[in-house]
Formats: sequence, C-alpha cells, structure tokens
Amino acid sequence: MANRVRTHGIYLMLSDDELKVLEKKYRLSGCKTLRQFIMKCILAKDIFVLDMTAFRELSTSIGRITGSINQIAKRVNSTAVIYKDDILDIQELLKKQGKDIYSLRKKLYDLGNLETINTEEI
Repeated sequence: MANRVRTHGIYLMLSDDELKVLEKKYRLSGCKTLRQFIMKCILAKDIFVLDMTAFRELSTSIGRITGSINQIAKRVNSTAVIYKDDILDIQELLKKQGKDIYSLRKKLYDLGNLETINTEEI
C-alpha cells in the first residue's frame, strides 16, 4: 500500500436517477471496471469553456434591428411615407450587424484551429 501512485481519493454522492445514468453509461462504455470508466471520463475528455458574450451581443443587436424595422413599418403604414433617415438607420444597423457576425465567425474559426490540450500532461 505504501507504493501507491494514486494517494488521493474522492467521495461522490449521487441521487438514484444520477446513479442509473452513470451505470447505464458505464455499461455502454465497454470498460472493465467502473473505476476505469470514471478515470476515462475525467482524464481522457477535453473540457471546453464557451464565452457566450458574443452570442448575447449579437442577439441584442438583432433585437434592436427588429425593433427599428417594426417602428419604421408602423410609421410607413400610417403615413404611407418612408424617410431617408429611416433607411439610413437600418443600413447603419445592418452594417454593424455584419461586422459583428464577421467577428463572431472569425472567433469561432480561430477556436476551431486551436490544438486540443492533452489533459494527461496537465
């Protein structure tokens, strides 16, 4: 026992439903032991943390554009006149939207080209 490499233990409490899910995934994994399955889940999987700020900003921007278009549509329907400033406002919002989408696509592309981290070396 003194020559153990792994000297730290972890105790985990699960509900009945969580235990059923764990057991089902363990059976499907083909691992010989539950310990082997848990170690594989912990050490062999990469963890990705997504920053959803860009998506929230994009969603907010889409909401603003939609609101502006609705206001302009109401005005046009009631007066039968569309103003040049309204068209310029929409164009400005759409240009910003295009830049935001381009920036988001670039970030996603850059993330896709990162090397995956080998968790065994950490």
